Amino acid sequence: ASMVVSPRFSPSRFFPLAVRHQATMAALFSAPLRMLLSQPDDPSWRSHRLRNVTFAIALSQQQFDEWDRRFGARLQHLWGMTETVGLPLMSPLYGPRRLLSMGCPVLGYEVKVAGDGGEQLAPGEVGQILVKADPGRTVMKGYFKNPQATAETIRDGWLYTGDNAYCDEEGFFYFVDRNKDLIKRGGENIAPSEIENVIKEIPAVQDVAVVGVPDDMYDEVPQAYVVVQDDCQLTAESILEHCRNKLSKYKIPVAVLFCADFPRTSVGKIQKH
Repeated sequence: ASMVVSPRFSPSRFFPLAVRHQATMAALFSAPLRMLLSQPDDPSWRSHRLRNVTFAIALSQQQFDEWDRRFGARLQHLWGMTETVGLPLMSPLYGPRRLLSMGCPVLGYEVKVAGDGGEQLAPGEVGQILVKADPGRTVMKGYFKNPQATAETIRDGWLYTGDNAYCDEEGFFYFVDRNKDLIKRGGENIAPSEIENVIKEIPAVQDVAVVGVPDDMYDEVPQAYVVVQDDCQLTAESILEHCRNKLSKYKIPVAVLFCADFPRTSVGKIQKH
């Protein structure tokens, strides 16, 4: 197939490029999706021929609804990592896609949510995503010249991904957080994504990142960094008040700081470190 490659992502040029080249497929991340939603309405963008847009990292349901209303390009959530070679989880091609989830296991992969001992957990229980496939073909054989790291990651034929999730009764997987991103506040584990999802409910919020900061009393506490949509007025106190109405007391950020943008990887993931 033909492919259109641009030097960098541009929210103002994305749909004009798709229209000009009559693209039928596209691949994005959540950050570019939000950037596109922040653009002014342009009716000409609806003349695109995109029939499927894959993406990683979920938006809010409100953002999904707005995307469908404004652009009408069908979205497909997926999950994978370098170590899995391919994409073990994807939204079904047919039937309900449940975009808040990462999808279901695809052909060639076995995926489960497991406890610390590798045992499969019941639906709704949060644990680590484990992947079993064919080493060297559909998962990695190992890390280059690092047998210790390989032994820690691949155990009993399962790849330990470091991603926490839960699975529902129908086999859809829902991302919770990275193990290394968990905030440990006075012995309580806090998933930053839970706080982020609550703050994203506020219409004026374009993006948010919650990280753990040192604390003399609790060792670590959550702090929120927020990017606000253009021309929107929002105060830290209004965000904290929204959190108080939705979250347990120990999960409420100690502070909210406003940013123009976040440091990101080449594919748009926020570099929390």
